Amino acid sequence: MRAPQFRCWHLTLGLLILALGNVAGCGKKSNVVPVSGRVTVDGQPLANVAVNFGPLTGGLDGAYAAYGKTDAEGRFSLKLVDDGRRGATVGTNRVTLNESSGAAESDGAAARIKFKLPPSARDGTLQFDVPAGGTDAANFEFGKSAGKS
Repeated sequence: MRAPQFRCWHLTLGLLILALGNVAGCGKKSNVVPVSGRVTVDGQPLANVAVNFGPLTGGLDGAYAAYGKTDAEGRFSLKLVDDGRRGATVGTNRVTLNESSGAAESDGAAARIKFKLPPSARDGTLQFDVPAGGTDAANFEFGKSAGKS
């Protein structure tokens, strides 16, 4: 009669280990916090801008790239690239902002794209420090000379 109790104990222990493993796995991305903000040029919101955060870290463990896209009000919220969960990695992140479509200027045979954002928004030199508690103030504001490329 002891055999069924022994099996039940093993089953219970196995389920407990599995549950603890799942809980530990959830904590794996605890360095990911909510991040949102706004993109403006001359105080005006800029819609349809792809916002990309890439953590600057010595190793790959626990560092996750994040992305978002601005709405009509220039607001964005970041999500992780790998699983779509809301947030970005705590610490310094390299930021790139890419406009979906610039206004085309035609000067004869060739059309040029006129960007509203400066080259520094696109070239990977922009950085943002994500605080441990997350932020809703990851704002990127550009002035009158922003569109010169």
